[in-house]
Amino acid sequence: MLAMGLALAAFVRIAVLRWETFVTNAFDLAFFDQIIFNTSRGRLFDNSFVPYNFAGQHLEPILLAYVPAYWLGAGPLFLTVSQAVVAAFAAVPLYFFARRLTGQAVIAAAAVVAYLANPYLLRAITFDFHPEVMVSFPVFLAAWAVVERHHRTAVAASLATLLFKEDAAFLAVFLGGFMWMRGMRSEARLTAGVAVTYALLAVFVVMPLVRGGEGSDLVDRYGYLLPGHDGNGSGLVGGLFLLPWRAAEVILHPDQMVTAVLFLGTSAAIGVVRPVGLAWLAPGLALALLSQHPPQRQLELHYAAEMVPIALVITVLAVERIRTRIPAQWLALAVAGPPVAAMVVLSPFGSSLGKAPSAEHRAAVLAGVALVPSDEGVSVSAQSGLLPRLSQRKEAYEFPGHAESADWVVVDQYGFRSSQSLAAGYDAMLEEVRSTAELVYSANGVEVFRRTK
Repeated sequence: MLAMGLALAAFVRIAVLRWETFVTNAFDLAFFDQIIFNTSRGRLFDNSFVPYNFAGQHLEPILLAYVPAYWLGAGPLFLTVSQAVVAAFAAVPLYFFARRLTGQAVIAAAAVVAYLANPYLLRAITFDFHPEVMVSFPVFLAAWAVVERHHRTAVAASLATLLFKEDAAFLAVFLGGFMWMRGMRSEARLTAGVAVTYALLAVFVVMPLVRGGEGSDLVDRYGYLLPGHDGNGSGLVGGLFLLPWRAAEVILHPDQMVTAVLFLGTSAAIGVVRPVGLAWLAPGLALALLSQHPPQRQLELHYAAEMVPIALVITVLAVERIRTRIPAQWLALAVAGPPVAAMVVLSPFGSSLGKAPSAEHRAAVLAGVALVPSDEGVSVSAQSGLLPRLSQRKEAYEFPGHAESADWVVVDQYGFRSSQSLAAGYDAMLEEVRSTAELVYSANGVEVFRRTK
């Protein structure tokens, strides 16, 4: 478990460094922090980042597990560190699953390395906080329970994946399929049935009701595939008939195919010896490749996190098939080699850690942020890298959002500015704020404004 220990230390250190260098983001660290904070104060999943309750955008009941910690004063750093810990500890059930299935400690260790070094996991670790990054733990626990014939644990762990995100249903269905392969037929039917029912109710009933008729940016990512979107008058029936063709055209585009092949070659290269197993990755890949959101379509940020554990289980199953024909050392190399090589080539850490600010600049940022009252009724509009330190309140916005009406505005000339904030008119709004609000602090590029009413 040396690899797990090293990864745990690295993951936690990354979380701390990102916090200390102010490169955490309004979307999504401040977003989740405010959601959990509001929930801990009795305002279930309330937020000011989207125009409806968060349950209308995603169903992630696992967030409720953080509420007790927030009663004790936890915040954004606790979210990213806990995510790092759970993601790293997922290597434990993975090791025992691979050891049990292959009978080789060296292959089990290679599977652990393949998981912890996977650049798609590392990309997710370095992008703030998202519950699905931790879903590997119940997936690997369920896989271990299946091979050990612990029926109840297998079902419970499989269904636990639904707590992390509504689209994790395809993980539960995959685990149900694994149960079926291993002769656990009744458990497989139960798991798949609950998963499919949950997903349908969540996506088509609960979330639309919570939104109350509001549109969703997540739904809009796939709207171009829906009947009538192109305005050609094809009608509902004709549009539905063309839907698979439209989807195939998008997925088979060379750019999307390169993205898919790169993921498969990195995360499940040895799975080609059992190609039918790779089909289990199709739902997750389709959700990504059909999206109009560029980072999702290119499997950047956290968008491949749910597929990584499936790829590892598929890899171990492929090794099980050929383990008697190839020396264990060569199999271990085939398992761990591609993700380690990809980690080096793709450099998933990149600039995500940020450049360490000078002592003077760090002091200026902290002093400026400290001036904003902690009263949750005080509204604030702050730059992306600063908002996670100010998001535990009813109204928190990424600057320039609501900067014309927020009680406090905090910006940093030398800090990270997100692409969406620039597109929303960051510079123009800053000039307006400078001319209409009271400047109460200015030091080392940090400016804090207050509106008096």
